Amino acid sequence: MSKILVVEDDSGLRQALEINLRLENYEPVVAADGEEAIDRFHAETPDIVLLDLMIPKKSGFEVLDHIRKHSKVPVILLTARGAETDKVRGLRGGADDYVTKPFGLQELFARIDAVLRRSDTQLPRSLEDELIRLDPNTREAEAAGKSLKLSPKEFDLLMYLFKNRERVVPRDELLSRVWNYRVDLNLNSRTVDTHVTRLRRKLQEAVGTEDDLILGVAKVGYRYMGRS
Repeated sequence: MSKILVVEDDSGLRQALEINLRLENYEPVVAADGEEAIDRFHAETPDIVLLDLMIPKKSGFEVLDHIRKHSKVPVILLTARGAETDKVRGLRGGADDYVTKPFGLQELFARIDAVLRRSDTQLPRSLEDELIRLDPNTREAEAAGKSLKLSPKEFDLLMYLFKNRERVVPRDELLSRVWNYRVDLNLNSRTVDTHVTRLRRKLQEAVGTEDDLILGVAKVGYRYMGRS
C-alpha cells in the first residue's frame, strides 16, 4: 500500500482527498501548511507527495525545494487554473507532474499511478540500526537477526518510534500518528501503554535482555533506545 502525503490548506478538499484515497487503497497522511508538510514528510516517509502550491507558513515551492534536498520521492503539484508560470517553476524545481484545479478524481488517480510506476521508490527500503531492521514495504521486522512477529499496529508503533528515536514521543502524538486519532477523544492512554508493553516484551525476548529497549518517561511518552 503506497503512502501519500497530501498537502492542502482547504479543509474540505483535504478531507475529500483523504477519504477517496483510502477508498482507492492508498494510505493518506495529511498536512494543512508548509511547516506541517515538512514535519510529516520526515516522520512518515511517504511514497508520493500531493503538494498544493498556495499554502500558508511555507509555500509549496519552499516545501518542494526542501523535499528535493533530502529525497527523490515523487511530487505531484496541485496548481490553480491558468498558473502557467507556477507549473513551469514547479517542474523545473523537481516536481514530477501537476494537476490543475478543479480536477477529477479519476484523473488524479491515473496520474498518481503513472508517477509511481515511473518511480523506483517502491523498491524495498529498510530502516535499521545495530539492533533492529524494519521493511516498510513487506512489513517484516527483525531484532538481533531474529524475526519479530508483530501485529500491524505494533509494527507501525515500532517504526514511528524508530524514526523519532532522537526524542521522547508523547502519547498524544502516538495516538495521532499511529492510531490516526486527529482530535482529543479522551481515549485512555492505556491503549498506547498496552501496545508498548507487548512490543517491548517481544524485543527483549528476541534480543535476550531485560533492558528497556523502549524507555518510558512518566507522564510524557516513549523513546526507542536501541542498544545501550
